[in-house]
Amino acid sequence: MQALNHAMQTLTDALGSALERGRSTGIFALSHGGPGSVPALADLDMPELHLDLLPGTPAESVLMVLGYTRDPGGTFVHPGGWRVVVAEPGQAWATDQAVLRDLLLAVPAAAQRYRAAFVQAGRTHADALLLPAAYTHHAHTVGFAPALFAAQTLAPLGLPWMLAGGWALDAWHGAVTRPHEDVDVIVPRQQQDAVREALTAAGWRLDACREGAYHAWTAPIEAPDHQAHARHPGLPHAQLLDVLLTDFGDQTWIYRRDPRVTLPLAQARLIGAHGLPHLAPEAVLLFKSRTAGHDPRGKDQRDFAQTLPTLNPQAREWLAGTLRLTSPGHVWLAALEGSLP
Repeated sequence: MQALNHAMQTLTDALGSALERGRSTGIFALSHGGPGSVPALADLDMPELHLDLLPGTPAESVLMVLGYTRDPGGTFVHPGGWRVVVAEPGQAWATDQAVLRDLLLAVPAAAQRYRAAFVQAGRTHADALLLPAAYTHHAHTVGFAPALFAAQTLAPLGLPWMLAGGWALDAWHGAVTRPHEDVDVIVPRQQQDAVREALTAAGWRLDACREGAYHAWTAPIEAPDHQAHARHPGLPHAQLLDVLLTDFGDQTWIYRRDPRVTLPLAQARLIGAHGLPHLAPEAVLLFKSRTAGHDPRGKDQRDFAQTLPTLNPQAREWLAGTLRLTSPGHVWLAALEGSLP
């Protein structure tokens, strides 16, 4: 463990930290992972360091100076006995690996089952076999704690804030369906000063996201910039609070990516599990329909498949209509139109 912690520090020194203000490159997150990092399974494989790097894959020359070599699988192996795996941007792999490791560390029977599956058919098979149990373990041991922690600061403000993204869908479903890297929240752009002051007073580190780098969030964020990241040492099982500034008209939610798309605030902001306010699921799926200009990611496709049966006809028609307007020919339209009366 000491060698791995030293390796993490050496990587950070060499690659830099994207959390340093003013940087557009560097390490965004770095953690232990893989079955080799679980003491009961250490003989199966070497431990791993899971690297989330901006903007992507590290320069091989930098890692070679540190003693790493690239193996055929695309990872980087150190002669000290560990490997570095670079997480693909926008994918759920690293998050899945984290909850799988939590399960294997906490439940001896799960580690034994993993061992048998690994010996039988390899790591990919073992990961896939145990991941559903890891999701269930995460839901039982973590649950809504990250969202509730954020709500402790935001709820007293009396503003129409709400959960967004995967947490909004979980609040809608009334159960944690999968792990989430961060907690997405929508706050009114017009009232961002009150949000910033409350988070500061509660001990959060605040960074405005501008031009691919962090800058201290000390002044209002003006359009088209719309995002700030907040970090707190007490935030459980999440990297950060992703604060999304959104324009509200007269009791109207306005879709940030296309102001032609709106919903009355009473329809856009719902109350779900544990009294948590959240963006309506049809609006969440609209955001998930395209990310950074691309078709839905795997986790977003799964969210759509899980949520569509829970939407009433009005919500389905609204989502279908907005996709026809914003993304003609979208891959979800056939399923949506086929589900309408």
